[in-house]
Amino acid sequence: MNKERRKQIQLFLDINGKMTYGELSEKFPEVSPMTIRRDIEEMEQRGTVLRVKNGAISLTEITGRAEGALINRANLNIFEKQNIAEKAVTLVNEDQTIFIDGGSTTTFFARELPDKRYHVYTNGINIAVELSRKENPTITLVGGDLAKGNQATCGRRAENFLASADIDVAVMATSAYSYNDGFSCAVREEAELKSYVISRAKKRIMLLDTSKLSKTLSYTFAKMENIDLLVVNDNFPAELKQEFRRKGVRVI
Repeated sequence: MNKERRKQIQLFLDINGKMTYGELSEKFPEVSPMTIRRDIEEMEQRGTVLRVKNGAISLTEITGRAEGALINRANLNIFEKQNIAEKAVTLVNEDQTIFIDGGSTTTFFARELPDKRYHVYTNGINIAVELSRKENPTITLVGGDLAKGNQATCGRRAENFLASADIDVAVMATSAYSYNDGFSCAVREEAELKSYVISRAKKRIMLLDTSKLSKTLSYTFAKMENIDLLVVNDNFPAELKQEFRRKGVRVI
């Protein structure tokens, strides 16, 4: 219970930047204000928040590592994305080489990833920073052109960077999904890199929350049949799960 509450406190702080003890106590009326203070003290010792007068501030706010459009997307369906991340981290194994795609949902995945030996490639700057808090993963930030809205690299140089990478698992994000058009995003260079990684990886995992459904953006980078596993939140439409399963996709 303590672990889950602290995880939720971290989520609220990451969204809001700073909260008072009073505001946090309102979010968790089942525990005492003193318990909230002890939670914050413990979280500060782990290096995820900083205590300030009458409250706490997220180190995400201090470092500014999830700005602009990325933080706006992170605010959507926050607990659904957390739910997806908790499921997805069970699908990777120690000593694997993992590509983690840039995006808000994959940021939650990076945060939940156990502190074990992985070799992680990522084009997400915020994801690399998140992983740098852990001692055991080896992190390679993929070079390339910066898509400022996503704080992620992309383009031909990013593809060339990954040309020699042997990717065991690709953990991918999408900006939109529709049955007819598949998985899509708004930037051509990002779509090209996503397609390239999916074509190279031995296992392809897509993270998809309901806020992305029934939407189509300019550039499709994958269809149902191009992925192996789909990780969704608990209230994902049952009929759409069945469509993926009919295409041979494992849905979790």
